Amino acid sequence: MCRRHTPATATSCLPAKPERSPSEPHGSSLARTQILTGQEPEHDRYCALQARIHRFRLLAGCLRAACGFARDRRDRDQQDGFCVWLLDPVRSAGKVADDRQGVTIRDLDYAAYEPRHGRIQAYLVEPEGAGPFAGVLFFHWLGEPNGDRGQFLDEAVALAGHGTVSLLIQGYFPWLEAPVDGPTDRQQVIDQVIEVRRALDLLLARPQVDAERIGYVGHDYGAMHGAIVAGLENRIDTYILIAGMGNFGDWSLKYWPETAAGGEGAYRQATQDIDPILYISRAAPAELLFQFADSDIYISQETALAFYNEASEPKQIQWYEAAHDLNVKEAQDARLEWLGRQLDLAGADHEQGRK
Repeated sequence: MCRRHTPATATSCLPAKPERSPSEPHGSSLARTQILTGQEPEHDRYCALQARIHRFRLLAGCLRAACGFARDRRDRDQQDGFCVWLLDPVRSAGKVADDRQGVTIRDLDYAAYEPRHGRIQAYLVEPEGAGPFAGVLFFHWLGEPNGDRGQFLDEAVALAGHGTVSLLIQGYFPWLEAPVDGPTDRQQVIDQVIEVRRALDLLLARPQVDAERIGYVGHDYGAMHGAIVAGLENRIDTYILIAGMGNFGDWSLKYWPETAAGGEGAYRQATQDIDPILYISRAAPAELLFQFADSDIYISQETALAFYNEASEPKQIQWYEAAHDLNVKEAQDARLEWLGRQLDLAGADHEQGRK
């Protein structure tokens, strides 16, 4: 059962995310802005005003690398006509995988942003009607059972009954492409974050989705990639991050020993500027719900709290008597209640409307 519900405070040394312009298309993607920050390098000077100089150095390096990476790709994106290239094949390839009491589940398949990653698979879960509906993006965990895009399918179907369109994506790093070394894995994280934001583009392109009511649910690595997105996006109103942690190095070095071939320090140095803990501190104004397990053998309470304490306000934390999979009904019910309140879902069990 959920035992604790403890808000806390945190600050960020990064400038606030830019507000979305009324003329900005909801289909704008990470690839067409700045790969990890949405900021130009000159914004780094804001970090110099803060006392935590070591954090500034990490973030400044991330900004420089990310912005350079974006410039390398901008011309290609414009030539390819990004929205048409992504969305048209999806609309024609999507087939009905199931139809449950007025809820349609479509099996989608579209090309990854980087060809070496193959094709992205996803489920699109839609209720009947023209909307407007809330939208939720789900990203699964690495584990058994259900360590794939189907993990949250039952929850997505339940949400459809409350007027929600959901997109459940299949990840490739580290699910299908294992960690190998620091520089390679850094790029893999960047590529995977691009895919999350492209999935958001796709969700927002559905005509019945209300772009002002968007949520994200991620578990394990899905939570970690989501934490990075939270520091970049202004299109998502709320995040539920389940059993995630603040850095990639701990798991990569422990469970894929080959990543330490060049030394653990070298791996951490190569990946430190894309660690989730650097981005979750600038998720505001999005509201954050963290769910952790008391009996998690992969994430200690100290590690969980370090991640949570760095997050921006508003936020809440919940602890459950469960293992890392957090496969307990209380946690599932809490997610439905949270999304119902944050996204004003019809008929959801919540006491008040979206804040």
